[in-house]
Amino acid sequence: MSLQQLIYTLKTWLVPFRYGLERWSYTLQRVSGVAITLFFVAHIIETGNVVGGPAVWTLPPYEFAKKVWTETEASLANPLFDLGLSVLGFLIFFHASNGVRLVLAHFGIILRKPTRPEYPYRPGSMSTAQRALFWLSVVLAVAALIYALDVFFEVLRL
Repeated sequence: MSLQQLIYTLKTWLVPFRYGLERWSYTLQRVSGVAITLFFVAHIIETGNVVGGPAVWTLPPYEFAKKVWTETEASLANPLFDLGLSVLGFLIFFHASNGVRLVLAHFGIILRKPTRPEYPYRPGSMSTAQRALFWLSVVLAVAALIYALDVFFEVLRL
């Protein structure tokens, strides 16, 4: 696959503007899954650095571990990291609740019955129940985002 084909493939996958709600749901599910996976890997690496690895057990009274902990805590006390965690909360809530919709659709619980393809054709893949669950997952994710922003930045001031 050439670079031009790869760019075109990514562009059609990540830019769903000319498509309907089905493509938005698909794109958001994929992007949130990739972002959550990348965060998980970065979190494991960062946690390994905080613990200090094997070197932490070679220097009693563990001053090295205290130093690593305070350095990591100082570097993570940053509004940019807090904003990233807020967005991560949005992505996790969307990915989980939209995943429930996908599981229900996979088992055929919320699919419409097939109809004859007549103009204007509406695919049975996104029934009214699926649309409602999709928007519910968006609302839950936005609520998680607002809550996380309030925890980190006190945006609601209640």
